[in-house]
Amino acid sequence: MEWMWLIIAGLIALCVVAALRIRALSAEVISAGAEAREAREERIRLQAELAHALAARDAIANTTIDPILFVNAEHIVTYHNEPAKRLFGASCTVGRSLIEITRSYELDTIAEEALNNTYELPRELSLGGRQFRVRAGVLCTNQAAHKLKEETGQKTEREIVLLLYDIGELQRLGRARRDFVANISHELRTPLTTIRLLVDTLRSMPSDEAGRTRLLDQISEQVDSLTQLAQEMYDLSLIESGRVPMRMVSTNVAELVDSVIARLTPQAERAGLTLNNHVQPDVTALIDAEQIRRVLSNLLHNAIKFTPRGGVTVFVSDKRPPAPSLPGEHEEGGNDAAYITLAVQDTGVGIPADALPRIFERFYKVDRVRGQGGTGLGLSIARHIVEAHGGRIWAESQEGAGATFYFTVPADE
Repeated sequence: MEWMWLIIAGLIALCVVAALRIRALSAEVISAGAEAREAREERIRLQAELAHALAARDAIANTTIDPILFVNAEHIVTYHNEPAKRLFGASCTVGRSLIEITRSYELDTIAEEALNNTYELPRELSLGGRQFRVRAGVLCTNQAAHKLKEETGQKTEREIVLLLYDIGELQRLGRARRDFVANISHELRTPLTTIRLLVDTLRSMPSDEAGRTRLLDQISEQVDSLTQLAQEMYDLSLIESGRVPMRMVSTNVAELVDSVIARLTPQAERAGLTLNNHVQPDVTALIDAEQIRRVLSNLLHNAIKFTPRGGVTVFVSDKRPPAPSLPGEHEEGGNDAAYITLAVQDTGVGIPADALPRIFERFYKVDRVRGQGGTGLGLSIARHIVEAHGGRIWAESQEGAGATFYFTVPADE
């Protein structure tokens, strides 16, 4: 019977060992399950952090108006924002090479230099007919993305970011500044030279009282021209800086036009012209009446000056402003029914097509009429006043067949 007890004891021992083994395995399973759960939670956290970082990247990249490209070590574009898509068109897609998208060897060279840490200063280059300043920098990989790539066995590659800053507007402003200095120098030099000649002549003829009076009158005219120039420059600086408050009140437009025409009628009659007000009597606008009176005065004065025969007519038009021609130019007063369009039409000499885009610049004058006086600031002042009302001003003309100036103002609803 001993052998039976031995067998039973052996079986009991095996059961005990098996139970201990099962308990140990259960503990291992529980531990592995906890580790797996922790790993899943960590992965979820990293994915959420990565998603947040990508969303922040997209928000920042698409907030700027400048094109942005992310490029990896193989010069493959891994990300681009909407401005880059608009610049390069349908070819701008993730997964294509930088040279294929941009068609620019210079930009590809900049990317290579940045990847090799040999890129130093921002470069300027032309893309799509526009001038850009390019900045390149190594992209710091997000920690969450780095950990996820390590977990999935992916290689963390070196990447760079390319920022294309449009400097076309800066160059245009630089040219405008240089033109401004040249124009104001010209406008000041002419009357000052005239005054100097008149003074020298006056000194040489002390006994001719009638001649002295005539020369003094001419000097007074030149001083008046300088005074007008200084005043208009001061007014323009105030309007451009927004320091002239617009007192918007409901105004009958026809009555406003009548008041301007009444003041300029003697000048028009001397030129053999007629001024016509075709604005309907029930048209009202929410405007600063004094400032819009100034706009109409400038437009009518120019029309009288450059109209040898016929007349000038003011009316309400159904035309809408053309699309903005400059980056950043606002579109108020465009297709909004809350705006009305006033027009000043003449039958004069017209404006050459190449001059139309520049007539609202400070001091700009069409060369063939430069000698007819004026400071060249009237239309620039008019533009700023109209834009301060949220409107637009533009002109249409056919050389030799007159011109029509349009501007929009808020309607009084």
